[in-house]
Amino acid sequence: MPPTTGVVIHGQDLSATEMLERARIAEKIGVDEVWLVQLPSLRDSAAVLAAMARVTDRVTLGAGVLPFYTRPPVTMAQTAMTIDELSGGRFALGVGTGHRVTAEWMLGVPMGPPVDAMREYLTVITSLVRDGEVHLDGAWFKAHAVYVSPRRAAMPVYVGAFGPALAELAGELADGLVLWMCTADYVRDVVMPALLRGLRKSGRSLDGFPVLAMVPGAVADDLAGDREHLRRYLAAYARVPTYRRMYELSGFGEELTRGVVSDAMLDGIAVIGGEEDIAAMADRYRAAGVTQVVVTPMVSAHSERALFVRTVEALMSR
Repeated sequence: MPPTTGVVIHGQDLSATEMLERARIAEKIGVDEVWLVQLPSLRDSAAVLAAMARVTDRVTLGAGVLPFYTRPPVTMAQTAMTIDELSGGRFALGVGTGHRVTAEWMLGVPMGPPVDAMREYLTVITSLVRDGEVHLDGAWFKAHAVYVSPRRAAMPVYVGAFGPALAELAGELADGLVLWMCTADYVRDVVMPALLRGLRKSGRSLDGFPVLAMVPGAVADDLAGDREHLRRYLAAYARVPTYRRMYELSGFGEELTRGVVSDAMLDGIAVIGGEEDIAAMADRYRAAGVTQVVVTPMVSAHSERALFVRTVEALMSR
C-alpha cells in the first residue's frame, strides 16, 4: 500500500463554514485524506463530513473516530453509508470505544467490556456494509436489519485504538486501524505486534492493511508559546486512565508520577517547529509501520489559517 498523507480539521473554535473551507484548501494542497474527530463538547462530525462531501471532489473523508455509544450500530452503519453515497465512495468510518465517563455520565449509555462490546458492534456494521443485512443477538448489542439504499461493500471500517487488545481486534475484524497521540516507538513496539496477531487470526497480513496515525503538529512562529500550550493539553490527556497507561508503556511513567510532561514526552507525541520538523515526523512514523500519516494542526496552526496551510504543505513535502 503506497503511503498517504492527511489532515485533521478540528472543529473547536472554528465555524462550520471555516471547516468546509479548510477541507477545500487541504484538497487543493494535495492531501489524500481529510479526517474529523468527535469530542463530547463539539458539533456532530458526521453532519459536517456530509457537508464536506459536497464541497470536495477527490479526498477521502474520514470519521476518526465516532465513539460507539453515540449511535446504535445499525444507525452508525446507515450514517456511514449515507455519507459514502453523498461523497461518491470517498468515506472511511472510524469507530472507537470512547470513554466510560462520557458514555455513562453525559449520555446515560451503559458500557460493556470494551473488546467484547466492540467485537459485536463491528460485526453489525461490517455485516450491513458488506452484505446489506445483519442478524445478531449478542450480549451487548442486538441488530436485525437490511439496508436497501445504494451501498459500497468495500467502504472501509477502521477501529480507533491504541491499546494492544483493541489493536488486535482491528487486525482480526476491521479494514484499518486509527491511532491518536501515540509515539512512533509505541506504534512499533506495542501496536504493530498486537495488530499482527489479529491479522493472523483472520488469515491476513500487513500487506494492504491501513495503519493511520493522527499526530498533533504545527509549524510555529511562537515556538515557546505553542509548546507550552500543547504541554498543558497533553497533561490533561495524561490524567485519563487509558491514555496514562499508554504513556506509561511508552516510558513516561516516572515523570507522570511527578505530574510532569517533559520535553521528551512532548517531542515523542507531537511535533511543534519548522517545516522540516513536520517532514521528519512523517518519516519517523512510516518507519514504525504507519501507512497513513495524518497531521492534526494544533495551537497556532489551528487558530491561524496561514499556519494551518504551512503545516499541511510541510507534510506534503514528504
